Amino acid sequence: MTLFLDPRDVPWTVSSEETGACLVRAMMHYFTFQADALDQADAVLAKDPECPIAWVLRAYLLLFARKIELQAEIDLAISKAQALRQSATRHECLHIDAAQAWSKSQPLEAQSAWDAILSEIPYDLLALRVQHFNAIFIGQQSELARHAHRALESWSDEVPGAGFAYSTVCMGLEEVNAFREAEQIGRRAAELEADDLWALHSVAHVFEAEGRLDEGLVWMEQPASLWENRGSMRHHLWWHEALFLYESGAYERTLAYYDAKLEVTEAFSNLEMSNLASLLYRLEAAGIKCGARWDRLAERTAPLNISRNLVFKDIHSLIVFALADDGASLAELSGVIDGHAKGNSLEADAMRDIGVPVAQAFNARARGDTKAAFETLEAARPAFARMGGSNAQRDVLDILLVDLALEAGETARAKDAIERYLDVRPHSVPMTERLTALELM
Repeated sequence: MTLFLDPRDVPWTVSSEETGACLVRAMMHYFTFQADALDQADAVLAKDPECPIAWVLRAYLLLFARKIELQAEIDLAISKAQALRQSATRHECLHIDAAQAWSKSQPLEAQSAWDAILSEIPYDLLALRVQHFNAIFIGQQSELARHAHRALESWSDEVPGAGFAYSTVCMGLEEVNAFREAEQIGRRAAELEADDLWALHSVAHVFEAEGRLDEGLVWMEQPASLWENRGSMRHHLWWHEALFLYESGAYERTLAYYDAKLEVTEAFSNLEMSNLASLLYRLEAAGIKCGARWDRLAERTAPLNISRNLVFKDIHSLIVFALADDGASLAELSGVIDGHAKGNSLEADAMRDIGVPVAQAFNARARGDTKAAFETLEAARPAFARMGGSNAQRDVLDILLVDLALEAGETARAKDAIERYLDVRPHSVPMTERLTALELM
């Protein structure tokens, strides 16, 4: 075995230069959200089954899928990597530790391992990107900002792949409302790495957060070739495009976009389901009846419940079943959430803090006890960030809170909730319309 230096001079243990080149290609397919990234990792392992980081990369990609049925494959990949520790570098061993911790539902321990890597090798783009996405999953906004500032200290335009680092910086800064700095570096990321959908995505978040909706729609105008072979990230960016339409009050255009572009997706994972549920719920809250779309979405969502519990996914599934009036699926998932909340992990804690209250609120609403539904969700409001995801995704809980307050006849408290919402997003046409309607009552 030998050490192969990637374009940033990060050393990786491989059997040959050819394997090293394949490894760089596999990582690049991951960085650019190519749908065949796992196939590329497998191609490395076919050439070099003793490449420790290739097994780790395979484990990371499988872990991101969040499917419990993949656990045996994840365990095998990690065990293969563990068996190669003697030939691995220190930072490769830390990657192995991170994958092991993540697979055992210990994301904070995984975060610590990535921290250790990046303190020694700041240009390890694999560690940087995986840590960034993991922090989003577990709702760690302060950590995203810390990661962003650390990366800014190390990276410059001259480092190969700097655009990939800058796009994580943009997202981290946007999530703590440092919009001007986020936009500047996000635009630079897109210039340096035009193929990085995360740069496109992160700047879109800035436009959404600031209500620059027309600019956002222009930003999303990309050549059709950009979307080829991009998997779930393509669908999520289309959700962002639809969100610009929704926030501007163009509800019928948003619904048409949903029907023509979003719903017809063949790929259907947790992310696609969450995109669809989130957009439909926003439309329902704005007074647009989505009808049978909920039934179709519930039918596609039910099979996902066998997968690994994830608070973000489960909350969106609850929304689907509640709006589809599928009481049996709502009750079944609520029971699973209750059981998972009894565990001893960060994810179980989050499930207990926000997953359980959301399930209780929807079940109370289904029984007709809208006051209990509102009070339950209102009590859980300080824990909304535990849902994970971005600020733009989590605001579905704020919208739900307003709906439950109105259904419960708590007009004054609904008004308070809307005003809180508008303090953060003063540009929101849907919420402005709701506030105006309340004031006219």
